[in-house]
Amino acid sequence: MARLTLRGLGELQVFIDDVPIRSFESDKVRALLAYLAVEADHPHSREALVGLLWPDCTEEAARHNLRQALFNLRLTLGDHTAKPPYLLASRNSIQFNRQSDYSLDFALFNHYFSEWEKGKGQKTAISSRLLPQLEEMVDLYRGEFLQHFYIADSSEFENWIVLQRETSRQQMMDVLACLANERESEGDFQAARRYALRQL
Repeated sequence: MARLTLRGLGELQVFIDDVPIRSFESDKVRALLAYLAVEADHPHSREALVGLLWPDCTEEAARHNLRQALFNLRLTLGDHTAKPPYLLASRNSIQFNRQSDYSLDFALFNHYFSEWEKGKGQKTAISSRLLPQLEEMVDLYRGEFLQHFYIADSSEFENWIVLQRETSRQQMMDVLACLANERESEGDFQAARRYALRQL
């Protein structure tokens, strides 16, 4: 069974069984994949997706563009042979399938941050269970969310990217501060300095 790996922290990277995928027809196809994967908690109406990615097109042209982008995306990912498929598409909506065989660094990053938020104030929990997750968050953060990725003719999509970038950047700064303080309190000044320098 093919495994899909998506990396959105830093430049967008897509792999199938560790083989990089670069045959996307356009940036709009890549944008569609990134948006669906990150916002996978509910189906997205086709109307909303065409408004997100093709706001300046006529409705007929935008719907055609979405159909073509979805066709290329499914073809590129081998979605027709994936069991279960990566994408769940109906006549009215499209959703990324969370039951498919995939990983998304951005989702894991956010999960770890949520766990840390819940555990704040519990010193032993941070040291024993959450500290390794915070360190993994630092490793996952290769750069800004979808770094250097822009869709010039879609302000709504750009606004979505900016929000994700700013949120994840602030989360990263908070985690680095926590790790620097934690390592300093343990007397590991070299590690504390490393995290402080990463903040800078």
